[in-house]
Amino acid sequence: MLIVTTDTIPGYEVRYVRGAVSGAGIAHGGLSAARREAIERLKADAERYGCNAVLGMRFANCAIGDGSFEVYAYGTAVLIEQSQGEPGRDSQVAQTAPPPVSPPPATPSGGMPMVGRNLTVQVPGR
Repeated sequence: MLIVTTDTIPGYEVRYVRGAVSGAGIAHGGLSAARREAIERLKADAERYGCNAVLGMRFANCAIGDGSFEVYAYGTAVLIEQSQGEPGRDSQVAQTAPPPVSPPPATPSGGMPMVGRNLTVQVPGR
């Protein structure tokens, strides 16, 4: 299963879009275990619908008290197949280094642009 934060995967075409899938994990004292648990549950949710990839995967997380964290992973479950493009094109894509990425422009207030911010959810009263 491919789980990516992008909306496309080079060398593959989306054949079927199932829709939103998600998974949650809870950890005491650290986010990494909760992230792994959330991704495994996300993967299981996508597999239940016969999909082999999740596009646009994102995390949301919050502290829920006593040092515990809840992490929520979500994305779009899809069925993908390798592209039938030009012969040899897929192997070239896989071997070519990605182009350099320039940093996003700063917002007028000097903070990060909205696309670069993490989503953080706070649960009131906890």
